[in-house]
Amino acid sequence: MENLINKMDENLWVNLKVISKLEPFQKINTRSRLFQISQQGTSILDSLQRWWTKSSRSSDFDRIKDLYELAEKCNTDNERLVVHLTESLKGLGSLQKTYEDDITLKARIDCLIEHVHKIIQIKSE
Repeated sequence: MENLINKMDENLWVNLKVISKLEPFQKINTRSRLFQISQQGTSILDSLQRWWTKSSRSSDFDRIKDLYELAEKCNTDNERLVVHLTESLKGLGSLQKTYEDDITLKARIDCLIEHVHKIIQIKSE
């Protein structure tokens, strides 16, 4: 059980750190346990893989949102969590820029950013 908790903690910290490193117009791959930043340019292989795994902007965003819901439930190491959440806001801002032409996704990211600010406020108390 402890090993499972450690893996969940590792996933949380690593994935928040990956989000924090996102730059505008970079894409994030959330299909595996640990998120990855996709290399610039989309190849046919990447497109086929996204189609095969039924991955989309919406499903990737849902996985990102799930990560923040996990962070909200985290009851250990609030100081570290606040640092990671704060740093991840930069990456969420980059996602806004990446998807600025997708009004619905941009609005969903806006709402998530507001929610992350609330989590930071609560965890900082």
